[in-house]
Amino acid sequence: MNFSYFTKRPVKVISVGLFSFLLIYMLLNVLPFVKGRTIETYGPSQAVTKASLDLNTYNLDVDFNPDNRELSCTQILAYTNKSGDALDRLFFHIYPNAFKYEEKTPFFREDFKMAYPEGFDPGSIDIISIQEANNALDYRIRGYSEEVLEVFLAEDVKPDESLDLEIKFKVYLPNCLGRFGYGENTFNITNWYPILAVYEEGGFVTYPYFPIGDPFYSEVSNYRLKVTAPKGYQMACTGQIKSFTEKDNKNIWDVEAFAVRDFALVFSDAFKVSKRRAGRTMVYSYYFNEDEGKKALKYAKDAIDIFNKRFGRYPYESFSVVEANFFIGGMEYPNLVLIDSSLYREDSLEHLELVTVHETAHQWWYGLVGNNQIEEAWLDESLTEYSTLLYYKSKHGTKKMEKMSESILGEGKYKGLNIYTKGETIDETIHRPVHRFSDWITYDLLVYGKGAMMFQALEGDMGGAQIQRVLKRYLADNMFQIATFEDLLDASLAETGKDYREFFEIWLYDR
Repeated sequence: MNFSYFTKRPVKVISVGLFSFLLIYMLLNVLPFVKGRTIETYGPSQAVTKASLDLNTYNLDVDFNPDNRELSCTQILAYTNKSGDALDRLFFHIYPNAFKYEEKTPFFREDFKMAYPEGFDPGSIDIISIQEANNALDYRIRGYSEEVLEVFLAEDVKPDESLDLEIKFKVYLPNCLGRFGYGENTFNITNWYPILAVYEEGGFVTYPYFPIGDPFYSEVSNYRLKVTAPKGYQMACTGQIKSFTEKDNKNIWDVEAFAVRDFALVFSDAFKVSKRRAGRTMVYSYYFNEDEGKKALKYAKDAIDIFNKRFGRYPYESFSVVEANFFIGGMEYPNLVLIDSSLYREDSLEHLELVTVHETAHQWWYGLVGNNQIEEAWLDESLTEYSTLLYYKSKHGTKKMEKMSESILGEGKYKGLNIYTKGETIDETIHRPVHRFSDWITYDLLVYGKGAMMFQALEGDMGGAQIQRVLKRYLADNMFQIATFEDLLDASLAETGKDYREFFEIWLYDR
């Protein structure tokens, strides 16, 4: 089955100049006081600032109505065509429609009751209008669950030309405990707005929302949001809150995020919040259970300190760990991770630490170094699971790391494959698209378990100091970009002088 839609014809636009960008940036960063309350502004790193100067920018005005479980939004995308081709249309993912039809939701049947404990409830996105230069544009909605938006431009936009595309839309939240939806305490608003599909090899890549893995693929962009919600609600989000005001019984936030791969929001009227600094990053913990919430904060803070030293400094101003009504365990977004509320218990602290650290490691492998999470899911997941073990070694020592390794890779993961398959021989290929895995357990055992064992074996071959240099180079060479297996091979070769292709292929493919 062909899961991608492509358009070969390259499309026209109005330029957003560098001067305007810098002016807006300066204005937003000289507003440290609002209504007598100090807004923390540390300033993005030079790496983020430099990367942000040549990116598309999403400007969003969002009005959150919890009573109706909906968002009313206007999005203006300042887009520049960097494809090298003239384009007559643009493609966007509109992921909320994956939750529109019961038979097409991105969950396996065995997970359905956990996702919808109250029974199926639809979620969706309604495109109201699309304009460019005050002219209405034609569009159509397509894809397996109507999760692809195709916008026809009035004129071709040529390479390096720009346009401002306005999309008005509404988002309807389902009563769902997955990535997108709401439960008793939180509204998880992720993968929620029209996000531009990646353009490569002459076309836009528009995969559906598969029920396995993290089936999202996007390039870094800049975001500026004005978000309005009823008074009493708190918001955790990607990026930095630049100002906060209260007006007419409403809370209003101005948020910006430079050079991030996506943008997530979580609302609750019951959040407690704590914070600690890790290097130049302020780490926030949003929680309902104070003891466990503060422990999650420490796990995340320690993880950032450790990964800063091992891989390279996290360049963003803020990072948030958010307790959420979320049955999947943990999920990463730029500057924010969701953690299942059921882990915030005294008897689940070991799992809370494990999941928090794993999702924090994704801030490097997925966030800073992107990859096609559908075609090469192992590239971030295997490396993230290996990074989690490095955290345990750095924080708790070799014995604890070995214990955790046996737990999450041995009995708990890859070595449990034979038990799960009841001794039957299966395809153990790691390097394959997510839609070629039959279930979550096999995917987990291979991509996380066997994949992390591969990186442990690589460390055994290279040595600890050498693999650390390789990963630092891999990060430095591919930060804010989309990396591939070839980029990891290049970093390995550059640091060791050895071609590791055969080593990786022995592990990645079933032979």
